[in-house]
Amino acid sequence: MTPSELHKCRTLHLADAQQVERAALFLRQQFGLQVLALPQQSRLVLHYQLPQHSLAQLLPALAAAGIPLAGSWWQRAHCRLIGYSEQVQLDNLDDTPGSARVREVFCQLYQQHPHGDHDDTPEELRLER
Repeated sequence: MTPSELHKCRTLHLADAQQVERAALFLRQQFGLQVLALPQQSRLVLHYQLPQHSLAQLLPALAAAGIPLAGSWWQRAHCRLIGYSEQVQLDNLDDTPGSARVREVFCQLYQQHPHGDHDDTPEELRLER
């Protein structure tokens, strides 16, 4: 994975535009992030490196500080998708010998599995349909 793939730029929509500056200051002080505050749009733009920080780590910290995100279903789904994708990237970075062995075993089992559209019905019965 290249370093550019580990650099993340995320936009968070806050529920209250008056909390944007406070949230930016909080993230700068607590995590040392680069944060662009856009109070007129109720948004924060975050820049961070994946192994050190993740959205799954930052969102609960904001909630604990009393800074709510916008509550639309779209925003919640977007944050969950980002959290999932970052977790997959973190798992892929974890290149311990055990995880490589598990991947190798899975690949061997998958290659032995019959693929395609397989029908166990005998040929003569399939022709009668």
